[in-house]
Amino acid sequence: MEPKYNATYYSKTGKSVVHVVAPALVTTEELEKQIREFHYAGWKAWNSLSLEECLRMNEES
Repeated sequence: MEPKYNATYYSKTGKSVVHVVAPALVTTEELEKQIREFHYAGWKAWNSLSLEECLRMNEES
């Protein structure tokens, strides 16, 4: 059975326990697909804004 957590840290001063869970490994192709999907979602959100909102945001940045 695989370990449930990648790392576990115990607080020295309190009663806290922190479990660290790492994402699963992905292939280069899967990573590129995820990046394309994030990029597409960002452009879709940007294109949903009105012209006035786009201009205002461009001036703020």
